[in-house]
Amino acid sequence: MVTPITKKRRILFLIPLIIVIVILLYSWFIFIFSDNIPSLSHYLGLIFFLPILYFLFKSKTLKQPIILTGIYLVLATINILSFFPFLFTSSLNIAIGSHTLFTPAINGFALLILIIYSVLNFDTLVDIYLDYKEAKGRL
Repeated sequence: MVTPITKKRRILFLIPLIIVIVILLYSWFIFIFSDNIPSLSHYLGLIFFLPILYFLFKSKTLKQPIILTGIYLVLATINILSFFPFLFTSSLNIAIGSHTLFTPAINGFALLILIIYSVLNFDTLVDIYLDYKEAKGRL
């Protein structure tokens, strides 16, 4: 059984999504009206955001846009796509003797939005997972 999305859950889902929309609009405003040139990750950020908007208006349960937004934010965190006008990354390195180990580059601002998204939508994500497990058990 698919649980309906209440008005409160819809608002909690829309908070991180609106943040991403505002940053995307700002980024492309910067690209269009300045000398900054978008990279491949910026184009991917715009292209991968379009299915979220499509399912946001098409889906009645908001199941697909919630899952796609989480995937989108994870990809932005590990720098596969970007919705910020400038690429901010940081990584750590650990030196053991003459060997150095590097962590993957992470976008801290995208990680912050992912954490906000996860905290606000934790109950909804758990319900989606439990609905999936219940449907899988019936097959």
